[in-house]
Amino acid sequence: MTELTVEGFATGSLVGLLQELFGFPDDSLTPTTTLEELGLDSLALMELGAVVEERTGLELGSWLTDISGSESLEHVARTIAGFSA
Repeated sequence: MTELTVEGFATGSLVGLLQELFGFPDDSLTPTTTLEELGLDSLALMELGAVVEERTGLELGSWLTDISGSESLEHVARTIAGFSA
């Protein structure tokens, strides 16, 4: 389990978590890939959010499960980086 810093959270951090949790191959995860394209449902987003919170110390609340499926990985990562621990 890798600790993540909020300041260092970037698209690569999110991609790594998605690969670790859900086994997505490298070529399916680009900065412009959307959550919808990955087929992540609300349960998967809850799991992802819990891992991000655990590893960064952030409190995302329901933000991750409430965002639009059309959001890109880059947007999601930038927003997470904008949260303060």
